Amino acid sequence: MEKGRIDKERTWIFSPVNNIVFKAEIKGSVTEQHLMDAIHNTVAHYAMLHHKIVLDDKGNAYYEKTEAFVPVIQPLKNGWMETAREQEKIPFAIDRGEFIRFFYHLTDSGAVLLIIAHHIAGDGISFTYFIQDILKSMAGVKIEYKDLELFNMENLPKEADLRAPMTWLMKYMNRKWKKTGRTFDFNDYYSMYYKYWNSRETLIYTYNLENDIYDSIYSYSKENKITVNTMVTTALIRAGGGLCDVGMAANIREKGFTGMGNYATGISIKYHYNEQLDFTENARQVQDLIYGKLNDVSKKYFLLQFMSKIEPTLIDAIYFNACDDYHNKTARTFGSMFGYNGNPKGISITNLTKLPIAADYGEYEIKDFTFVPPLVLNAKRIIGIASIGRKMVLSLHLRNDADAEEHCSFFYKGMEYLKNL
Repeated sequence: MEKGRIDKERTWIFSPVNNIVFKAEIKGSVTEQHLMDAIHNTVAHYAMLHHKIVLDDKGNAYYEKTEAFVPVIQPLKNGWMETAREQEKIPFAIDRGEFIRFFYHLTDSGAVLLIIAHHIAGDGISFTYFIQDILKSMAGVKIEYKDLELFNMENLPKEADLRAPMTWLMKYMNRKWKKTGRTFDFNDYYSMYYKYWNSRETLIYTYNLENDIYDSIYSYSKENKITVNTMVTTALIRAGGGLCDVGMAANIREKGFTGMGNYATGISIKYHYNEQLDFTENARQVQDLIYGKLNDVSKKYFLLQFMSKIEPTLIDAIYFNACDDYHNKTARTFGSMFGYNGNPKGISITNLTKLPIAADYGEYEIKDFTFVPPLVLNAKRIIGIASIGRKMVLSLHLRNDADAEEHCSFFYKGMEYLKNL
């Protein structure tokens, strides 16, 4: 049987928070059968969706080739946000090859397509290309077959290797884990998943910046040589108040690669917005911090190098320690280090930026593209951003708890700062 060993994606196997959500509004003459045919055709062209996740006796994990799982394709019975929230309580059967679900609603002008996928299958850009292929298929354009191409952790730059003290510490912690730890299986996972979601739910909010406002943001960006991502980040930091700890995803996908997989790393910065300076100067300082990390190979790839040195079963255990009744000192230490046991990041951002796909496909057009990242355990609130045409859609994903109103207020305040530049 064909297998691909799972290394980089290990963090997504047993995470109870892994749904990545996309809502695309399609303009054009769409019939139910036409849309379903395009979905089935596109699924058939992605090797990733013809695999399942398997574990061996030692706890190693693999993508193993299997018959394609027939995906859920259902009409939207409720609003797309409510459906996304309902679906996060239903685990994907990744051990049987279920990685993706589809929901749709036909409108007078076209259709609304909601895609909910498991992050282990791919990142935000992966599913952007996947949606492009659905539109191409609808327009009668032949689409390419996408082989299974995983990010090879052995190709990480040598300059990004962990320094000796950190390497020794990791070896020491791994030895402790091997003496005290255990392996987990999918029965353990499903039990933990239902327990986690039994007492939780999330909320999703969105904000649109389009047409003239969108144009003005891009003009401001160009004139001041400040990226739109920096502008959004700075506006949110200003809304957050005080010293803000910001985590953000960074794309490491090779240019021109349109396949499905996880091609991102993570960086973080800390910044206190200075009200004595104007927005532009604050943004320049934020940009210096961001690119100070991105232009330093060791800092850009630190997270991936760090994760690659942890025993795979210990990565699993961190989730069971944080979300279930499993107790292990080593797992708890790493859980605290990652912010899974408290002290989550104040602001987490995943910006797909200007999407690398066209808006028009024959008689069809993508009028709206909304991206909602999973609310990972070490984030209080996560912001997803995607732009297409003259429209940027920002989403806020947060827990429905006592702090939800405060987080929502922060989000809209940040958007107003951005809008009124």
